[in-house]
Amino acid sequence: MGGNGDVGAMKVRTAFGIVGAWLAALAIMVSLQIRGQAMPWYEKYPVVCHALGRTGEGDFLTNSKEAFLYNYGRGQRVFEADFQITSDGVMVLRHDWTTDLGQADAFGWTEEEQWAVTAKDFLAAPIYGKYTPLTLEDWFAIMQEYSDIYLVTDTKYSPDVEGQFQLFTDTAIENGYEDVLSRVIVQIYYEKMYDEVRAVYPFQNWIWTLYYIGYPGKQEILDFMAQKEIPVLVMPYADWYGQKEEELKDSDIKVYVHTVNHEDEARWVMSRGVDGIYSDDILPATVR
Repeated sequence: MGGNGDVGAMKVRTAFGIVGAWLAALAIMVSLQIRGQAMPWYEKYPVVCHALGRTGEGDFLTNSKEAFLYNYGRGQRVFEADFQITSDGVMVLRHDWTTDLGQADAFGWTEEEQWAVTAKDFLAAPIYGKYTPLTLEDWFAIMQEYSDIYLVTDTKYSPDVEGQFQLFTDTAIENGYEDVLSRVIVQIYYEKMYDEVRAVYPFQNWIWTLYYIGYPGKQEILDFMAQKEIPVLVMPYADWYGQKEEELKDSDIKVYVHTVNHEDEARWVMSRGVDGIYSDDILPATVR
């Protein structure tokens, strides 16, 4: 009798031990997941996918749905996109209103003259005859469907930044996509632009890029980024070498450089202290 009782007690203790170990493992997994979600994007992703990346057929700068789907499938999670406004006031994903992208004939453009078209005409003209153009509303719908992606804005210079970002945020809010704005990373080009955008909406994520104004000097950079709590500085990769590399390598800010499309070059700049790159093609797994 006593022997059977001992065996029964042992089975109970073993069962509790297995359940306890399983619960402990589950707690660790949940903790790691929460920690990963809490980490800022620049701690997780060393590559920003430039203009939604190259397509599977090798075309660049399309800002197209196919480019996004191809690169998401390859592991990209932070996407930079270019934005323009159509002639009837719709924000769309396009680098500018002068580059052909196989749409010139459909737009009625000539070699001498190009212009902003209507949203209807923009959407009716596939990029290079095969890729899907996107409005900002289309892109916000994608962000809602793919809840693990981030957007880096490239809105270009505008004399009316507040109007530009009012349209940007209104497009999200009026179409039920305000939640995705927490994953928008606003890229500013000069110091005043921060306050201009903040006057419109309290975005959570910011970066400062220097391609528009050039390198203003170490102390100005460090002071402004500390004051505004901007964690990431972006610059052309050729500008990082030499003096700027030495000035910024021991600071707390993160530095991303653009645009790097060769793997050896990417590994080299990362080995010299760069925190991340913009690329049309290189994957995060390559530079980690």
